[in-house]
Parts: sequence; structure tokens; C-alpha cells
Amino acid sequence: MEIQKSIAGEIKLKRIARIEKSFKYEGYCFITTIDGKSYKRKCYERKTGVFKDCILVNFGTDVFSFQWKDKSSNADAINIQYVGNYKTVKEAEEAASNEPETPSKPPVIEVSEDGEVKHEKYNTIKTCIQENIPVYLVGPAGSGKNHTLEQIAWELGLEFYFTNSVQQEYKLTGFIDAGGNYHETEFYRAFVNGGLFFLDEMDASIPEVLVLLNAAIANGYFEFPTGKVEAHKNFRVVAAGNTVGNGADERYTGRLVLDQATLDRFAIIEFDYDIRIEMAISKNNAELVSFIRGLRKQAEEKGIRATFSYRCITMVTKLEGKLAVEEILVMAVFKGMDKDTIRTFRPEGHDKYSEALKRVQG
Repeated sequence: MEIQKSIAGEIKLKRIARIEKSFKYEGYCFITTIDGKSYKRKCYERKTGVFKDCILVNFGTDVFSFQWKDKSSNADAINIQYVGNYKTVKEAEEAASNEPETPSKPPVIEVSEDGEVKHEKYNTIKTCIQENIPVYLVGPAGSGKNHTLEQIAWELGLEFYFTNSVQQEYKLTGFIDAGGNYHETEFYRAFVNGGLFFLDEMDASIPEVLVLLNAAIANGYFEFPTGKVEAHKNFRVVAAGNTVGNGADERYTGRLVLDQATLDRFAIIEFDYDIRIEMAISKNNAELVSFIRGLRKQAEEKGIRATFSYRCITMVTKLEGKLAVEEILVMAVFKGMDKDTIRTFRPEGHDKYSEALKRVQG
């Protein structure tokens, strides 16, 4: 393959027959020239879409960029291009690295025809459920825990049973009324028939009641008012909360301290807002997603009690074009926040949402 380059007006030719990526020696590639000479040279990678651009350094005094055809061993290089003199290239890169970093826009996410986008922790959670390991998801309000678990239950062919925080024992055990009729619970149905039992807001549940759940997980049987029942082979448990069981904090004031024996039963997985889901529900509106994520970060840094969840993005997306942007922000994003608190947020961009925030702040 002939590579043509120009240095100070002088045309020179580099004859490269093949560039081969090394999987045995990380960070190296092998160059074979047309005349049969071989060279081993260091390289480093830059991600650019489908291919990985690799810069070949120290090939004499020259630098070339190239891309790999595939990820298999001995991958051939394609699109070989001359970049410049090694010293010049390094100086330019060092200068660029010293420039202030500009915030990058979120990636545009392709959505399937049915509109389903899976959370980044989807496969981790699914694997734990398949292996019958109880899971405790810890993450902010409105981050999509419920929806993700419904997706997993459907994929695994499990019935989905939901209970939101347990304050009384009967919410788990059920009870027999004065007429002798037993009132089943979601937990009972999952335990007896098999299925995924999801206890949301476990950190808002009474710790003494959770001891019952501990026993059911540990023993594989449970004493219901109707008698002792063995757990179905397909019974699975997932719990979720906004804290790791250490009690209330500034944002979640109603949370309780969880017993370590309870937490020890669960694999704890952090479950945060996923940019891929945000892009999907905003219909690939990168400006809106960046704006909401910026507000979220500022609220955390400044200790402001506010939740900028997926619901904000959903509401803005539905209302945009029907109401003024300022009105949408007040009712769907800041949600009753007083003017002084809204003024503490710093508009960070030149997009329409940041400009609207400036107008709201007055």
C-alpha cells in the first residue's frame, strides 16, 4: 500500500504492505513494508465510532493513523493516512491537552421499534436473579428500578409481584379475617407459585418486619398464617431503596437504618440514572438531557433537596411545543421550588433550556 505525504513541499513515499495489531503484546503493532522489512512499534488507541483510530508513533520521524478491520487476532489495518512529523504531532497534542475541556454532548442512542432501552446494570441484575441471589438496588428516586425489574421478569418468564415498603407484619404474611378467610399478599403468591418479588423502598420499611423476610430467604420456607410453606424453586427476591441502609439523609428524610443481617442477605448494586434511557425518553434530545444532568449535579454539590428524575425529562418532552419553555421548567422541572432556590442554579450552556432558566430567574 502506498502512502503519499508532503513535508515542507517535498513529496516522499512510504511503502507499507501491512499493519498488524498485536494481541500478545498490548500497545504494539507490527508493520511490514513492501520490500519485506518488519518493524515493531508502539501505538495507542482512540475510539472513533465503529473503528478504533490508532496512531503509530516513532516510525522513523513520521506518524501514521490507521483503523482496524475487525477485532479478531492479527487484524489488518485499513485507511492508513499520514499525520505528520512526530515532534509536530506531539506538540500539537500536548497543546490540545492543556486547553479547557468542553463538555461533551450525550451520545445519540438508537431505540428499538418497541421503544425498549435496557439499563446499563440490566445484565448484572438479571444474572443475580438467575443464580437466585437476592439483590438490593440502591439509587435515586425515579431511576427506573421498577421498570427494569419488570423487563427482566418478562424476559425470564417470571410473574412480577410488587410491594412498596412494609410497615406491618401482615403486609408480608397476610392474615385470616373474622370469617376464617385468608388474605394473600404479593409475597405469599411469589413464594408459593414462583415469581419475582420486588420490595421497593426497603429502607423505609420497619426493620423488625424485615427480619421475617430474612428468615424466608435464609431457610427456604416460611410460616404463614395458614401454615408452613416451602419456597417455590422459581421464587426470587429483589429489594430497592434510596440509601444503603444507613438511615435518613438530606434528600431522603424518611429512611430507616437497616439491620446488617438484612443487608448481608443481598448483593448490593448501585442503580443510577442511565444516560441511554434519558436519551430514549427525550427522543434523542441531547440538549435537554445535558441540561437536566447539569441541574442534578449542581443540586448534589450545593446540597439542594431536589430530584431531577426521568419524569422531568418525560414531562418536558410531552409539553414542549405546546407551552412556553419557561412555564414547562417551572412546573415540570423545578416543581414548586421557590424563586431564591431556583436562582442558585447556574445556567451552564447556550441552549434554549439554559436561556429559559435565565428568564425564570429574572
